[in-house]
Amino acid sequence: KPKRVRNGKRVVGRLYRARIKLEGDSKVRDIPLKVADKQVAQQKLNKLIQELEHESAGLIPAKAERDAAQSPLLDLVAEYVSELTVLGRCEDHLRHVDKRLRKLVRDCKWTRLADMTPTSFQLWRKEKSGKAPKTLNEYLATLSAFWTWLRKQGRVSVNPFELVERTDARGKERVKRRALSDKESVRLLEVAGENRLAYMVPLYTGLRRTEVKTLRWSNLVLGESGGLLRIHAAVNKNRKEQTLPLHPELTKALRQHKPTDALDEDLVLEHGVPKMKTVRADLAKAGIPFLDGRGWRVDYHALRTSFITRLSKLKVHPRLAMELARHSDLRLTMKNYTDAGQLPLQEVMDSLPGLNATTDSQIASRSSV
Repeated sequence: KPKRVRNGKRVVGRLYRARIKLEGDSKVRDIPLKVADKQVAQQKLNKLIQELEHESAGLIPAKAERDAAQSPLLDLVAEYVSELTVLGRCEDHLRHVDKRLRKLVRDCKWTRLADMTPTSFQLWRKEKSGKAPKTLNEYLATLSAFWTWLRKQGRVSVNPFELVERTDARGKERVKRRALSDKESVRLLEVAGENRLAYMVPLYTGLRRTEVKTLRWSNLVLGESGGLLRIHAAVNKNRKEQTLPLHPELTKALRQHKPTDALDEDLVLEHGVPKMKTVRADLAKAGIPFLDGRGWRVDYHALRTSFITRLSKLKVHPRLAMELARHSDLRLTMKNYTDAGQLPLQEVMDSLPGLNATTDSQIASRSSV
């Protein structure tokens, strides 16, 4: 029983604790036994030593692993989502993680960690082959991230989903977005009316829908000669604090739109971002088809694609384009968010020097040889 001095008197604790140092231990383990009876405490100590020796010899898993194996699966899922909340993950991400894991638990009839096998997941994935490959890969990524968290917590020794192959999504995307040409962007802004600023912001900054919707005056520095956009790490998808320059035309439009009594915490777009129905109506007024001949669409997020594609068309260095797009991976900028259909491929081909440069003298020289 632990002893301590309190108010000058020696006080003995009511409950027993175990102090154990096995062969190979670098320090003494202090473990609460949570019982007041010495005989019961001795029995628990003997059992504890046996378990620790079996763990050390590899005969049984560690206690954290044994406890996790017996825990209800949904309790572990809830704990994982709670941990992500503490780490500051955005609400949208938390909702998707919770929804995906609970759906897998329900559809696959998993109750314990032992039920979560790669084979059972692959069978589920085969049955759900009607889902988009990208969606199936998101389920796999969520599942693997959950097991990686368990491994870091010491509750499992391996992540069995690390080696499960992703579904090939190349050419199978259900939603493909195209970029607007400069002429189409101009026409859209001309007919946008009260939605003009809501379209200008992503066309000039590449902000996502949620970022535009939650943009506040405190995020902007609007000077006469130029402006700055401050994006906080909490709302930035790449979790970086970034300050980016604003285009003069957008800076001017924002200054004109800002009310004289606007507070820093006020939203820039007080009426929010136009819904899909409104976007399609504005596209129609501008004479821009919602779907092109390839089946690629123009929605609000396509304005971000338009911004990034425009950077490539203007031959902006890829590293600069990546920073302006706020991507953590250059492949996202160059592949996913650059519409190759808008690139000046014909101009490049026309600018290539011809190869028919052999002179008559060279031909004669070769003939004589």
